[in-house]
Amino acid sequence: MHILEGASCHPCADITKKFEQDVARELWGDARNSYNAPSRRKKHRKTHIIIADPKNPTRKVKVAYGEYPAAMVFYKMQKAGLLEGMPDTVDISASWQLSVVHDDVKAKSFMRRYGMKVPSKFRHVPDSFAQLLAKIGYCHTLALLEPSDFRPVCLPYILGEKRNPSYIVGGTFEIAPPDPQNGYVLNTRGFIEMGRMMLLAEIRLFSNLHTPTYHVVVGDVQGIENIEALLKKLGPITVDGVRNAPLSSESSSLNTHWIPRITPLPFWAAFP
Repeated sequence: MHILEGASCHPCADITKKFEQDVARELWGDARNSYNAPSRRKKHRKTHIIIADPKNPTRKVKVAYGEYPAAMVFYKMQKAGLLEGMPDTVDISASWQLSVVHDDVKAKSFMRRYGMKVPSKFRHVPDSFAQLLAKIGYCHTLALLEPSDFRPVCLPYILGEKRNPSYIVGGTFEIAPPDPQNGYVLNTRGFIEMGRMMLLAEIRLFSNLHTPTYHVVVGDVQGIENIEALLKKLGPITVDGVRNAPLSSESSSLNTHWIPRITPLPFWAAFP
């Protein structure tokens, strides 16, 4: 684990706090209570939840959070808009799909005891979720490199200066098998095109469960000498070279979700 001391000024911390709370409280709030996830406010954490029977809304039961199999909600995504060759004005988050992770053993116990299916409630926060992923990817890269080593393409999206995080955050609709040995996965990826290298972070949260895999376009580096210096710092990473033909739809998989589908990317013309 890496800790970046003093990583944010107060105004930036206020911005990131907002989308972090959206995810922690609105998307994952019940699940964090149900599984007693770490929190700075455990003393204020609710111990019970009132649940209405989906088949009989007038019937309500009070359930201890420890017995409630709350769902962990994620989004399955296609490639980031940039990697699809789209302009940053095209928001593709409407095509993201919900991916829900349940504790099946806990759910069966709940249904036997309370005689109802497990209801779930959450607030849809796709942009906040994407901003959280972008921050994770950016911090992961900063744990390996100096801020001056690359241009932080993702930063305006993290700070909300640009409003379409689906342009730089994406993933794959395919779900990898659970990895019992790891609670999360963070990898650095990259591809080189037209004398520039694009840096990406590959992210899988709660990888010991059936959770999606994501990528974040973190930044870029221009010039062969700068790229070579960067690769020496990073050590062994997966780097894709120039592709002269678009990837076919069949090429999109867990191993290639971060590789651009269209080359050359229009990004290079927009950001000299």
